[in-house]
Amino acid sequence: MGYDVAIVGAGPAGSTAAIFLSKKGFKVALIDKSNFPRDKPCGGGLPAHVLKKFGDIIPNNLIESHSYGGTTFSPSQKYQIKHITDDPFTSMVLREKFDYGLVKEAIKNGAEFKPGKKVIDIEILKEKGRLIFEDKTSIESNIIIGADGVWSTIAKKTGLSNKNSKIGFSVVEEYELDEVTMEKYFGKKRLGYIHSKFQNLAGYGWVFPKKIHLNIGVGEIIYKRRGKESANLKEIYKSYITLLKKQKLIPESIKIKKLKGGALPVYPLKKTYSNRVILIGDAGGFINPTSGEGIYYAMASAKIAAETIEKSLKIGDNSERFLSNFQKKWKKEFGTELKIFYFISKRQQKWKNREKNLMLIFKDEKLKNLLMETMAGNLDLNKCKWKILKRYIYASIKNKLSKS
Repeated sequence: MGYDVAIVGAGPAGSTAAIFLSKKGFKVALIDKSNFPRDKPCGGGLPAHVLKKFGDIIPNNLIESHSYGGTTFSPSQKYQIKHITDDPFTSMVLREKFDYGLVKEAIKNGAEFKPGKKVIDIEILKEKGRLIFEDKTSIESNIIIGADGVWSTIAKKTGLSNKNSKIGFSVVEEYELDEVTMEKYFGKKRLGYIHSKFQNLAGYGWVFPKKIHLNIGVGEIIYKRRGKESANLKEIYKSYITLLKKQKLIPESIKIKKLKGGALPVYPLKKTYSNRVILIGDAGGFINPTSGEGIYYAMASAKIAAETIEKSLKIGDNSERFLSNFQKKWKKEFGTELKIFYFISKRQQKWKNREKNLMLIFKDEKLKNLLMETMAGNLDLNKCKWKILKRYIYASIKNKLSKS
């Protein structure tokens, strides 16, 4: 059975691409190795610009609540930095519900969903691409989108993955509470907490309150080869829960039951396209390495991929040369932003005095606000003023950190 586009991976990236392409009338297969609904280890926070840009394809019932900021603790816990806004800073979702909701939107727009189908190989032929499943069946398509996450089979089988890519890890658990308890601890604005460099972790611990769920996790972005062991995040998580209770930031009743672990990329792959293939979301390495947030980049890269593929199919050119336009467009839209966050994240790994350096950045009110607004997506990256802001952010951080 032939398709115009076959998408491997039904997370936010794959489903978003399926929605946009199906709306244009293309025959789309959306494939995932899991049966839905399925959960995903994640904080579940959507930066403000996700709803601004994709609100028309995200049903309102998929948003659990909104957070208006919160408090960041320094590594020693000695200092606190509060950032509270009048408008929602982050929209909170339950990944099991959110991801399945986007899949349903793709189906509603005409995509054919194929759950429980694990792709083990891909063949790129002269006139088509072919996906081969674990059960020995296969499908054919003009173009294949790899949206199958950080361990992407599509990237690996097409030679696009980088064996020496850096990677991050996290463990997380979501606790269901009642609204009275949630409001008592986190208020109507659902203010969260970040503990920077907790236990010398190359990352942070987080507390993200939702409507009646509390998402708590620890994560690290470390610059090392894939496949090697990360820090003992489960033990660090236990210590983090103890600290949160000691600081009276969470209820004493919370008990660890079913920790889930996840991996995430750190930086985009050198090449995110080849003949009849495009990589999006985590498969392409699109993520903010300072926060680990990737849903915005998943959906943004999916939209760019859909636009590129629409033109590709209309003119009948599915070659590597034409699909290279995808990489040019995502680099223009958010490539520099990722470079800035990568610079910050990597430089942090070399800090000898993390406490001092963190304070240097956050004591600069203008710089702090620019970084926060950028992470929330409240700055229009298409305006020429953004070039000035980029230079200011980059120069300020580089200057401060070189002196420290």
